[in-house]
Amino acid sequence: MDLNLAEAFGWITAELARHRPVEESMHALIDQCAVACPHPDWELFRGLPYAELDPLRAWLERPFREEPSAVPLHGLWFGLFNPCPDGRNAVADLYVCGSERFDPDPTDNEWAVGPDWWPEARYAESTLLAEIYRRAYRVARQDRCSPESLGNAAEYPLVLGYGAFAVRELLAQVEPSLLLGRTDSVGVAVGFDSGDFVLLGRIVPDGLAPLA
Repeated sequence: MDLNLAEAFGWITAELARHRPVEESMHALIDQCAVACPHPDWELFRGLPYAELDPLRAWLERPFREEPSAVPLHGLWFGLFNPCPDGRNAVADLYVCGSERFDPDPTDNEWAVGPDWWPEARYAESTLLAEIYRRAYRVARQDRCSPESLGNAAEYPLVLGYGAFAVRELLAQVEPSLLLGRTDSVGVAVGFDSGDFVLLGRIVPDGLAPLA
């Protein structure tokens, strides 16, 4: 299935600017994708529990509490990737790491390569991201009337969108001092390890602030 990924990236960044709840943003994104790339499988994604962020919040706080960085961090990278937890089947997931460097250039995430903080508890093990991936690549019924799965047309916008929307909302819930550690400003980005990413802003003592 074809979806203009550049256009989908634009929808995500525009939706981030609206500062709406995760569930509302995800439903708006699904609506846009369904119009641009009609397919019955979009309905499979509407009922997922996007608003249930407690498991992700518990995960996010853990590495900062239990494994704080030994050096001042200036950038946090929330990476989206495809692990195989059972050794056979890929899913989507999210992790966090930190760097002493940060570059606000929205086209260059080289600062996130070779992180200075790589905690053991970095992986979210998100059941929701895993379910998005499974539904995106679900096996079609074995009949000629069943369309192929959406594949990357769903994985790309929904995994990136959920990652960005959820992290943005979590950063508003977690005490900034926990994330700042030994510095007074930390840039934040969310994106695919091997692809597109979005800059969410900068954490300061008062919370998440724009980069400008």
